[in-house]
Amino acid sequence: MTKLPAASRLQAIADMLRTGEGIGIAAMAERFSVTMETVRRDLVLLEKDGLLTRVHGGAIPVSRAAPLPSRLASLSAEKAVIGKLAAQTATRDGWIFITHGSTALAVAKALNDGPAVSVMTNMPAIAEVLQSGLKHRVTLTGGEYDYANGALMGEQVLEAISECIFDTAIIAAYGVDPVHGLVESSKYLQRFKRLLFERSRRRIFVADHSKFGASGAYVSASLSDIGTIVTDEPPPARFADGFKDAGVRVVYPQKNETNNMEENTNGQ
Repeated sequence: MTKLPAASRLQAIADMLRTGEGIGIAAMAERFSVTMETVRRDLVLLEKDGLLTRVHGGAIPVSRAAPLPSRLASLSAEKAVIGKLAAQTATRDGWIFITHGSTALAVAKALNDGPAVSVMTNMPAIAEVLQSGLKHRVTLTGGEYDYANGALMGEQVLEAISECIFDTAIIAAYGVDPVHGLVESSKYLQRFKRLLFERSRRRIFVADHSKFGASGAYVSASLSDIGTIVTDEPPPARFADGFKDAGVRVVYPQKNETNNMEENTNGQ
């Protein structure tokens, strides 16, 4: 790509962030034919303007780091579609863990239209939504309440998970990297989701399209460990080969039907 003037490069980065995607420093340096240090300076300027939040290795749109009430309003229709598709995987009397997150909350809402299930969650709003149906059994993990995420956090959450074996874990993805797999924003969340891997027989990841390519500092699951992702539209083309080689099954709506990019569920 021809090297752009600084102002044009900043505008191009800002436009990419407005699509809801995260950006990586190395990828931007290659794309714009500049050094990684130049990209870092660009991100500092854009962060001062309130257009992004810097994370390890890149940046994410401000909306991804916003408190939960703000995130609930973002891509709400898309999240509702994901919730409906993911909820269809639930079986009667199943023992399910649902992580915190706006997309996970959409799954919980959709579960009220399905069979009775038992759920453990670290998100009080999910417990409230499921109890509104008056047919599900809901357990909260305990822990310290984090307003920004609308979730219970800390060692009590990990201890509660460690005592159980779940039929299914429905896990909200922070970001999906085409090479490294699922990524997280903190070491604690990496531990949290890795523990769910160990304590569940099947894992269903839910992620709207903005999560594909989003940056994160820690890897919680390699591509070969993902199994199934439920999303609202096909992932970018650069994910196709890695997903195929790793046996990742992607479920998304297409013409009122579910289209599976890859039928191999990698044993999940």
